[in-house]
Amino acid sequence: MSEKVNKILYIVLSLLLAIAFWLFVDDALGNTTSENFTNVPVVFIGAEDTLPSRGLMLAEGGDATVDLRLSGPRSVISELKRGGVRVSVNLNDINAVGPYSRTYDLLTPDNVNKSDITIEYRSRINITVQITNLYSREIPVRMDVVGSVDEPYVHVAERQTTEPSVITLSGLQSEVDQVVSARVEVDINGATSTIWQEYSYKLLDADGNEVELRNMKVSDQRVNVTVPIHMMKTLPLNVKIKESAGSREANAVWSLEPSSITVSGDPLSLETIDEIFMGEVDLSAYVADGDYEQEIKLPAECENISGNKVAILSIRFHGLDTRLIQVTNIKPTGLSERQSFDPITTSVDVLLRGPAEDLEQVTAEDVRIVVDLSEYTSDGTVTVPATVFVDGYSEVGAISAYNVTGKIISR
Repeated sequence: MSEKVNKILYIVLSLLLAIAFWLFVDDALGNTTSENFTNVPVVFIGAEDTLPSRGLMLAEGGDATVDLRLSGPRSVISELKRGGVRVSVNLNDINAVGPYSRTYDLLTPDNVNKSDITIEYRSRINITVQITNLYSREIPVRMDVVGSVDEPYVHVAERQTTEPSVITLSGLQSEVDQVVSARVEVDINGATSTIWQEYSYKLLDADGNEVELRNMKVSDQRVNVTVPIHMMKTLPLNVKIKESAGSREANAVWSLEPSSITVSGDPLSLETIDEIFMGEVDLSAYVADGDYEQEIKLPAECENISGNKVAILSIRFHGLDTRLIQVTNIKPTGLSERQSFDPITTSVDVLLRGPAEDLEQVTAEDVRIVVDLSEYTSDGTVTVPATVFVDGYSEVGAISAYNVTGKIISR
């Protein structure tokens, strides 16, 4: 480090030490200074909690200030100038309405000893306040939505909400009663998703003019707003066709009416959905041509704008005939070694469907009925769904549903 830099640092250090020593000596010798403090604010202890809990409020005098001339050690006065001076008035002992005159105490920063300060002058000795009854009323929160959204989005106005939906306004009755609503304005221009946001509001009178708070207090400074913005989307309706012998999709013509519906919902979920799946259609469950209602099950949190609750499934079979045949070949399966099954149902009239040339050749010996009893572990009489098999004819199958009743007996 150069000699010139060393010299500069030495001079700065010497000055700092000299100032510190001077301040120390000044305090040690009791040297004091005086300072004027004007418009010192008054802190009213109990005005925000104790008085309201008793149904009271500070109506007048809350904006009081005092002028002070304070003296003390220079370091203390300097600290007061930096940290600020306030005075406090204690209202915790007030239990009724009326005017009150109260003395005040000097408030100083934590690092200042109040005993080091002398009040040489004060513009007033007491602070006079007026205490009145606290009046409270619930005010509805209203929402004004401005702007619009572009297609394919839609503003779902009937579902928009504010939380809370009312705020409590407290103060002088003459002031509180001027307010008729708390108004929130939400701009939805260009919105592509639901708006969840915290908003401030304005207090309005009956003419729509803004009312200032003044002596009034509110339960909530801001409200949470929900404005649903949904996406509209036209989705095709679809089913999965389950085919089997005698009920091939190649021999059926089917359609849905309507073939699509328009829904609205949360864009994040709806944009990934390309169709509405209405379930599985087992062709063997349909004995004849016809039109059948199918419930339209909407995706989660979506609304059907088209209004259709059901779709009509139209089924027409071609190239197939039907034939009723009595079947006595009933076989149980799934029994344990100690169980047996005594059928009460000894024959079933089974309706078969398939190509005419195959149906003519099918005999009762080619058809068997199987009942699965693997889920039945106790003895007793049961009625069990039955499965029909047509052996040797891959394009002939049973249609409709069948049950067999019998007794399960343990040996």
